[in-house]
Amino acid sequence: MLSLTPPRGYSPDFLTPGRGGAALEEQLDGLLSTPTPRFREELSYFSDKQPNASSIRALLDGGAPMLDRLGNAITRYHRAGIAPYKRMLRPHLQADRDRRLHGLADGGVDRLLSDLHPDVVWDPPVLRVLDYVEHDVHLEGRGIVLLPSAFCRRHPITLRDTDLPPVLVLPVQPPVGWLPRVRADGTMEHEPVVALLGRTRAYVLEEAARPMTTTELARRLGISLAMASRHTTVLRNAGLVASRREGNTIFHHITALGRGLLNGRPFT
Repeated sequence: MLSLTPPRGYSPDFLTPGRGGAALEEQLDGLLSTPTPRFREELSYFSDKQPNASSIRALLDGGAPMLDRLGNAITRYHRAGIAPYKRMLRPHLQADRDRRLHGLADGGVDRLLSDLHPDVVWDPPVLRVLDYVEHDVHLEGRGIVLLPSAFCRRHPITLRDTDLPPVLVLPVQPPVGWLPRVRADGTMEHEPVVALLGRTRAYVLEEAARPMTTTELARRLGISLAMASRHTTVLRNAGLVASRREGNTIFHHITALGRGLLNGRPFT
């Protein structure tokens, strides 16, 4: 699995999901049902660019059994390296999505496409990714999926095969220090924050990583509206959460102080 996903350069298209949102099982079903001609073509192209391609050749020679091994490896990695952190990843991805939706609502498609990433330039009717490979994708009415990813580093990427449904994967990079360690017993090193604030209040602080109403907080945490309001008031009075009014709605959002507390960083 690691040999197929180098930190730079091309990775086979069949490893890049065409859409977000699908469960791991659905994504794996799509990977394992990759048509053999496409599987072999993408792996052959990939192996030509790798200095040590023995594991890729083993995949090519092994056929379906090796593809099953790849699926099992992804499942094991997901269980160890992603599943324990999904609850903390989701607010950052949701915040990115909400920011883009606000841009779309305020300024339409032009505003959305003009603010995707510093390396993406909207020059109607062309969306250009700077310093990328010479690669043209003609939508021809198909539309394009904008896929925020915490695992896309530094630079937006797209699929090599222009016949596949177009997708642009965009980096989402939470601030350094946001990710706590998982201890051997499965608990997070956010536990000192839980001990300080109480479990429910600490969860309110985490959920406020993206703007959220009191009603949304109550629903997501399974607590009463009055309790959610009381927790946000305490956190706001401590400078950990800020509240702003938009029309008749009040949104709560974590402050830099609150984020630093969760991240375990010194305050300067």
